[in-house]
Amino acid sequence: MHRDAHVMYGRRLYSVPWRLIGQRVWLCVTAHDVRVYAQDERVATHPLRGESHRSTVESHLPEARAALRHRSRDHWETRAARLGPHTEAYVRAVFDADDVLSQLRCVQAIVVHLEGFPRERAEAACRRALHFGNLRYQGLKDILRRGLDLQPLPQDGHLAIATPAATAAPPAPRYARDVRTLLR
Repeated sequence: MHRDAHVMYGRRLYSVPWRLIGQRVWLCVTAHDVRVYAQDERVATHPLRGESHRSTVESHLPEARAALRHRSRDHWETRAARLGPHTEAYVRAVFDADDVLSQLRCVQAIVVHLEGFPRERAEAACRRALHFGNLRYQGLKDILRRGLDLQPLPQDGHLAIATPAATAAPPAPRYARDVRTLLR
């Protein structure tokens, strides 16, 4: 069972009560449903097919996680804005970097993590991450962990949002040959 309280069968996720995380469960799959068993007791039943790639029963999630499940982009942008304009800009950039649905968990983790820091550090970390075009949760955590948010930026004075599309192409490898020479 996955750490997110789901099991996978046929490229689809099915929720299991969170208290079983880390334990081995058994699946019984019929033509119509997926039944999940733990220690010979049925703990969940889901329809085999559904509208999305995930079937989640709210009661299977821990209370703290269930509260995060149905939050929208607006909700997380509002929470980020409470920390400051650089945090809000950072969260918007993360959302805009890819499809909103695939970035929602990342943004949730970012905002919740930043809320554990003083507002000034959260703002400085987001400002630094935006300056260098770092839109990854792990990158933001590293900035805070290493105290890089406490150091001045190279071009301190304005906010330069660098998105992956706006960054220059990396230089060609030093020993690489041109494609035309390989095709001769």
